[in-house]
Amino acid sequence: MNKEKMSIKEKTKKKLVCYDTFMNFKEYLRPGKGATDITPLLRDGKAFHALIEAMIARSPKDIDLVACTEGRGFILGSAIAYCLHVGIVPLRYPGKLKNATYSKTYIDYSQKEKTLEIHQDAITKKQKVLIVDDWVETGATVKACIYLVEQCGGIVSGILTFIDDTSEATKQELSMYGYSFIEHADHNDAFQVPVN
Repeated sequence: MNKEKMSIKEKTKKKLVCYDTFMNFKEYLRPGKGATDITPLLRDGKAFHALIEAMIARSPKDIDLVACTEGRGFILGSAIAYCLHVGIVPLRYPGKLKNATYSKTYIDYSQKEKTLEIHQDAITKKQKVLIVDDWVETGATVKACIYLVEQCGGIVSGILTFIDDTSEATKQELSMYGYSFIEHADHNDAFQVPVN
């Protein structure tokens, strides 16, 4: 009986294990401030699966589309859209989309001017859209996404990112759109991966 109790205890302990990939790549790529590269985590199937599951748990379920940004946002957004059985709308850099587009120019975290574009017919009026990106710092990219979704007539039903590095003021501003994230950039815990 005592052995059985220990077995149950061990089983419970193993439901979550500390996975240090997140911390490893964060420390390597963020000695000060700067962009976060999530590719070391993505190449581990267990960690990638756990991340998508965690993001889905924070996603609004009553959505019609996932809008995702050029680059790593496509990776996370596509996986989330697949699991939620909805389509994706790519928000791309200039010259990538061939039909009529709306565009929004903004200054990103590195103080560089960037432009995102969306097909004008990508979202129909009043469709509910979840915006997904891998990392939010100043919020400028996300705000450009909000603008483009609304230009198409869509409704932003949520904003979801893996890593949050925003100020409290930016969090407050984005909260009206249902802003949610998995990890804070300065969090000291390793990313948690469930064990099957």
